[in-house]
Amino acid sequence: MKPVYDLTETRVLLKRMVASGYVTLEQLDQPPLGWAENAKRFRLQYPKYPQPEYVNPLRTPDPDPAVQLSDPRDFTPTEGTTPAEPLDLPLTPEELDW
Repeated sequence: MKPVYDLTETRVLLKRMVASGYVTLEQLDQPPLGWAENAKRFRLQYPKYPQPEYVNPLRTPDPDPAVQLSDPRDFTPTEGTTPAEPLDLPLTPEELDW
C-alpha cells in the first residue's frame, strides 16, 4: 500500500504549479490560512507540546536516505582471513580429532 501523503509527489505537484504560473515560490513561503488557524487551535489545546513550524516544501532539502544500499565493509572482514583465502595452518586428517 502506498502512503496517503508522499512528500515527493507533493513537491512534483508544487513544481508544476510554479512552472505553470499558478503560484510563485515566494507565495509558498507564507503558510496558508488554514494552517495558521490550525496552528492557533493546536497552541490553545496543547500548550505543552512544541508547535510545528511551517516550511516551504520546495525550499527544504531532500533528506538523506536512511539506508545505504551496499557498503564494502559489509562484505570484507576487518581482520582475519576471508572465506576465499586459505588458512595458514595445513590441516591433515591426522591432525584433526575425528
